Amino acid sequence: MKTTVEIIAGAEPVIHRGSGTGILMLHGFTATPAQFKEFTRLFVERGYSVRVPLLDGHGTNVDQLNKCVWNDWYGTAKKHLFEMRKHCDKVFVIGQSMGGTLALHLAAHYQLEGLVLLAPAMKFKSLLPLLAPVVAPLKPRWKKKDGADIQNLKSRKESLNYDTIPLKALNELKKLMVHVQDDLQDVHVPVLIAHSIHDHTIDFKGSKTVYEKISSRSKSFLELKNSYHILSLDNDKDVVLRESENFIQKHGGSAGMKQLD
Repeated sequence: MKTTVEIIAGAEPVIHRGSGTGILMLHGFTATPAQFKEFTRLFVERGYSVRVPLLDGHGTNVDQLNKCVWNDWYGTAKKHLFEMRKHCDKVFVIGQSMGGTLALHLAAHYQLEGLVLLAPAMKFKSLLPLLAPVVAPLKPRWKKKDGADIQNLKSRKESLNYDTIPLKALNELKKLMVHVQDDLQDVHVPVLIAHSIHDHTIDFKGSKTVYEKISSRSKSFLELKNSYHILSLDNDKDVVLRESENFIQKHGGSAGMKQLD
């Protein structure tokens, strides 16, 4: 689904042509490419090619997101992967929450050099998604609980995302999560998974299940204790960013510049 609705200032997609190593970053549900602002800045400075698409229905208004099905988000992610492949011989995908789920789906069907999954959305912690199909016709949007996703107060105030949850779209996310369960055995690329034990949104156990079920011979798990859900913006962001680039460089994704200290 495509829309011409005006994009919120700061929510614009990022496309940067750099080296032959590409990094595709996929943001989470109700979020924007701004989730990866520090990742984007550093990887561009390092010389990598970077793409951070604005997924369908995001960064405009919440009603637009309620018009989407999960294949809209996947189609956009796939399009940007194909565009990046035109000039990159290596592509790594960093996915946050729903973006991590989309990244797993990509890896099961297309060539990638590695995945970094930041609290991938594979298992909800609340009952709201189960009730979404019933509640959505009566109440299409649900107010978010303030502070549930980001522990760091400064980052929480600066976060650019919808403050309500579109329930029809939430049900589409649930469908995506169910669909990707069958993809896990088809994921063979190197994978780094990061998740906080204090995540209030997506269950930590879901990431452990991903780790156990994927067929990757090279896989690692980063257990965090000082963040909530949005790892690229929370207290552990420096650790996550450092480990992400170290992972990319370990698996041959050098941009020709020095590794993070």
